[in-house]
This record gives sequence, C-alpha cells and structure tokens, in this order.
Amino acid sequence: MSGSNSAQAIDRISAEPYYLQLAERIRDQISTGAVAAGDRLPSEGELAATWNVSRATVREALRLLEEEGWVARIARRGAFASMPPRRGWLLQGREGFFENEVAGHQRRVTTQVLRAEKATLPTHSAEELHMAPGSDGYILERLRKLDGKVALFSANYLPPLVGELVSRSDVPAGEGSLNNTLSKGGYTVAGASRTVEAVTARGKVADLLQVPDGAPLLKVRSTSWDTHLVPFEHHEVWVRSDVVHVEIQVGAPAPTRTASPSPEIGRLVSP
Repeated sequence: MSGSNSAQAIDRISAEPYYLQLAERIRDQISTGAVAAGDRLPSEGELAATWNVSRATVREALRLLEEEGWVARIARRGAFASMPPRRGWLLQGREGFFENEVAGHQRRVTTQVLRAEKATLPTHSAEELHMAPGSDGYILERLRKLDGKVALFSANYLPPLVGELVSRSDVPAGEGSLNNTLSKGGYTVAGASRTVEAVTARGKVADLLQVPDGAPLLKVRSTSWDTHLVPFEHHEVWVRSDVVHVEIQVGAPAPTRTASPSPEIGRLVSP
C-alpha cells in the first residue's frame, strides 16, 4: 500500500480532514484493484506510520470505509479490503442524486458549486423551458463526488422566479438539495422528459471529471414540469460511466405546444 512518499500523499495544507483524505486514498486503491478485495490491510500502527498520521486518524478513516462497505473489520484479525454491494447512482424520476444516494443508500456525496448566478440561458435550455431565445434565467453548475470519487458535472437552467427561490437557499453554497428546495417552494415534479446519450469527454468537461479527452461519458438531459404541465427546470449532466450506474424513471406525458398522440416517456440515445 503506497504511503506518504507517493503522489497521493496526505495534503497537509488542505482544508479536507486527514481522515477523509486517508479514506479516499485507501478507497481508490481498493476500487482500482491495487489492493484486492479480501486482502488484509496493514495494522492501524502500520497505516499511521506509512501515511504519517495519528492512529486516531486511521481509526476514523477505517470506520468511514467500513460504513461505506470498502472495509470489513474482524475482531482480533484486523481490517480487510471489501467492495460495496453496488457502486451505482440512481437517477430517479421524482428524486435527485443527493436524495436517493444519501437518504436511501447512505452514500457519501460531496458537492462543489462552480457557478450560481443570474445569466442569459442557452438557446436550447430556454426553448425547453418555453422561454424566448435570449431570455435571462438562473444557471447552477456543480461538480459532484460519490464516495470521494469524481462522478458527474451538472448544469441546471431555471426560469427567473425559480432561480430567485434557489438563490435565497443554501444550494449555491453547496449545502442544500436543489430538489428539496424546489419542492418546498411549490415546484413539485409531476413528470420529466429525460434522454441519455453516449458522448466523449472534451475540454472543460474532461478536465472537471478528471478524464482524458475522448474518454466515454454518459450525458443526461432532463426537463421537469409541474402538475399544470409547465416546465420549471432543465438540466444537463455529464456522468462518468465508470463510477455511476444510471437508472431512469419517468412518468406523466411531456408538456407540448401541440397535441401528441403518443408522448415519449423515455428513450436511450446513441451518437
């Protein structure tokens, strides 16, 4: 197991607690196969010496990894590498990533807000929200990690009134749930139109997701509407398919300006 002399050494000036950094290092070694499932990990004292941290830090890191399913501790025998029963992140029709994975599956999700401001909406997003081209709205861009691993980059586009609601919440600080904020503000999802497309990583997206240009990704596009069939949120998500398993559940017919005899409930799209 690599230690403090490696490129993955504990960052002494980072605001992230040492135990979280250590847990992420060990998790990465297990997930990549550098440490095989079933292998016995070094003792607490050995890990403390290798990574130049206290035994208390090691114990807290192992406790977290045990909760996540990456480590199994056996009395008088030590800690053994394991693999969580599932590594997916389900995209539910009426729930978001955060609610499903944290509340439902006790996963560790962290959020970095990259952009949260009033701005002119992209033309395609304005169209999805039934707004005129060049309309102003609210743009929210976030980078999400699942169990310490970069998982996805998302961009949410909102009409002005909805954006004002979000701007007054703790979502722009990376602390709150967008879905809960919208629901509490009266914007309850009655249905959603979602597509999944196979794409390759390029430029900004590749850099943010820490993958090389050309790496395979999934791109999810979604528009949500209320019980009056008025769309109030559109988003695009670039997903690392080596980290995330995507399941889509959608309901009610999509709001359209013209009648459709057979509304599309959901579809998979390939390039």
